[in-house]
Amino acid sequence: MATFVSTPTTVTLRPPADPFDRADLEIHGLDHSKASFEGRIFLNHPDADAATPPDAEHGYAGSFFVFGHGGCAGDEGHCDVPTDPDRPFDLRYEHQLTRVTKRVTISDQLRRTIADSGPGDLAVTVVPVIDPLDADDHPEALMTDLLDFKRVALLTYDS
Repeated sequence: MATFVSTPTTVTLRPPADPFDRADLEIHGLDHSKASFEGRIFLNHPDADAATPPDAEHGYAGSFFVFGHGGCAGDEGHCDVPTDPDRPFDLRYEHQLTRVTKRVTISDQLRRTIADSGPGDLAVTVVPVIDPLDADDHPEALMTDLLDFKRVALLTYDS
């Protein structure tokens, strides 16, 4: 069985000061060129890892899933994402490896975390979890540094 080699990533955000009806965590510019994985989100539990139970007691807020590309099997340059500016009437699909955005609704766990911790910084830890059966099919290079993203945003909504 392959060894899980990707590490969690923690970012610090400021929680909302006002009550909210809904809260979403957005991860922008996520690279999906490597292995497929589940991204488990934990609040104020920076030591979370793949063995941490996904429950409210451990700060689990939700998950997103990435269907990974599994590396590049084409010629040199085949998997390079074009950086040219978009043309206004270009109807072609985006390149398959264009970075993606993932959104997870974390309202309930965010309310619990704010109630327990009070005001202050919010540690958001994202743990990439690879199914052990999938791990056997991938070289270690495709399972390392899975959490390559541009930014994280916390959005809250009220009625």
